[in-house]
Amino acid sequence: MRRARIASVATVVLSLVVLQTTTACSRDSGKPDAAAAEPVPSALPAEELVPRIVASLQASDAEPEASDPPAQAPQDGAAPQDGAAPADAAAPADGAAPADGAAPADGAASQDAAGQATVSTPWGPLSPADRDLVVKVRLAGLWEIPTGRQAAQRGFRAVTRKNLGEIARQHELLDAEVREVAAQLRVPLPDEPNEDQKGWMAEISAKKGLAYDETAVMRLRMAHGKIFPAIGAVRASTRNTLIRGFAESAAKFVNTHMGLLEGTGLAGDHALPPAPTVSAVPSTVPSGEPAPSAPPATSLLDDIAQGSHHSGQ
Repeated sequence: MRRARIASVATVVLSLVVLQTTTACSRDSGKPDAAAAEPVPSALPAEELVPRIVASLQASDAEPEASDPPAQAPQDGAAPQDGAAPADAAAPADGAAPADGAAPADGAASQDAAGQATVSTPWGPLSPADRDLVVKVRLAGLWEIPTGRQAAQRGFRAVTRKNLGEIARQHELLDAEVREVAAQLRVPLPDEPNEDQKGWMAEISAKKGLAYDETAVMRLRMAHGKIFPAIGAVRASTRNTLIRGFAESAAKFVNTHMGLLEGTGLAGDHALPPAPTVSAVPSTVPSGEPAPSAPPATSLLDDIAQGSHHSGQ
């Protein structure tokens, strides 16, 4: 009888332990992982950043060139020894922390490795090239929106004002798309143009009259000519369906913008990037000789099929 009671109590205790363990496991399974719990990176619309971008450019133009700092007199009037290195150039003692909070080499290597990693997403693998395209399109809007808006006011010719103003308007739409894609894929976006783009903006702003129009069209057309093949390369290679759709949309925008820039009549040879290098292409037929002609491809299908059949034998 006593043994039966002990067995009954043990069964109850075991049941309680199992119940508590199951409850704890179910609670843990409901918790999101660390990566999913992090906030999705967000970015301000590019058009809201235009005043800040323009102000930073104006401030940089107004800053005087830095002059050489005055030479510091040696302490207590002592002359420095010949060939002696200044104290600032002294090598750090063994084990000393790097100056200015520099990250150790291992941390930099880890960051580089993370940047080159392909990340899994609900839309498929997200490669470094995929993320680079998202950032490049964002950067394009950050300098082309203020440039297009400025050209709409300062352009010398009416067609320049109209076409570049339209480019700025369309980039606002593209920026909304890139911010949405970046948030879904958890890709951080920049909030200001890069140094090259800032230089182009300053160069354009310094011009007047027709030279303003020519410089603006030249810089914008060259930039579009460089990003257009980059978009095509990502569209052809990406395994991520969200990036694939985004690349298709971006290509349509860029193609339209190139047409608007060429429509100004100012996109001459100086505004176009170099042509790609190719090989194994035919030479043109000299003038005065019969122009080359070719039959429709459909009329060659039987010959192609026969050739494939013979080569397979």
